[in-house]
Amino acid sequence: MRDKIEEVGIHFSRRRSNRDKYRFMNRLVSCLKEAGCRMDMMEAGDKHSQSHHLVTGDLNKSRRIFLAAYDTGSKMLVPGYRYMPLDSKRNFRGEMKNIAAYSLLTLIIAVLAVYLTRTFWGGTMAVRALIVAADIIAVLLVFRWMKKPDNKVNMNRNSGAVAVLYSCAEKAKNGCFLFVDNGVVSNQGFYEISERLKGQEAVVLDSVAGDGELFLACREQNKKKAEEMAKAFPCRIRIWPLTEEEYKNTLLEGFQNGYLLTAGEERNGKIYVRHARTSADMDLNIERMEQIRDGILKLV
Repeated sequence: MRDKIEEVGIHFSRRRSNRDKYRFMNRLVSCLKEAGCRMDMMEAGDKHSQSHHLVTGDLNKSRRIFLAAYDTGSKMLVPGYRYMPLDSKRNFRGEMKNIAAYSLLTLIIAVLAVYLTRTFWGGTMAVRALIVAADIIAVLLVFRWMKKPDNKVNMNRNSGAVAVLYSCAEKAKNGCFLFVDNGVVSNQGFYEISERLKGQEAVVLDSVAGDGELFLACREQNKKKAEEMAKAFPCRIRIWPLTEEEYKNTLLEGFQNGYLLTAGEERNGKIYVRHARTSADMDLNIERMEQIRDGILKLV
């Protein structure tokens, strides 16, 4: 497991741009091909937002699919941000606030650069040289914040889950594992996948690397199935049944039989994940990640 964590979470930790995703997919396909895995690339979306999902195994014949989002997002600037795996609406609001924060920073720097140039340009050559240097720095900062810097430290959200799935796909003789594109910043990738499934059980791994309590969320009517599934894991898993309204406010919305395995902290009936999309997202519980992998291998 350690080698997979190092590979996904360090060497290929940036998976936001098309170029970085392509590099990671190349590496993943090459390694899984050596392991004898059957693979297919599933493409979806349009020219403005295209997704490339990697499927290992037979998607049509498998009764249970395991999934994890492999893309990464930008660094989160919103103070006190907490990712909530079971509250997509709140996560979307946080994403909009983050975009607004970057836009505000860009505007402030641009206004300051114009103000300094207009106010002090008539000074000595040394002052003018300083103003030019400040303007160059301002342009570089504006360009950086317009693009929004990558969040390259992302062990829990979601490199850890990808590493677990990667290890499972390499070791399993049977089973179907799906690496989902465009599933971190939004739920787009999961909606695209759900349209291709035929009612199979879909088990999504999201933020499973940290030390928090492990939860398995599902529809209320699937609680008994979730309890049976949890018995396959050597670690403790708490079942978290969702009402229909709650279920539709998660990335599971499009799946007929969806389950979400996640680690976090419960507060006031909500599950929170610490440090997501920040430089502090380095929490790793390798022993439990291996237990999650072993449980998945029993369920395929």
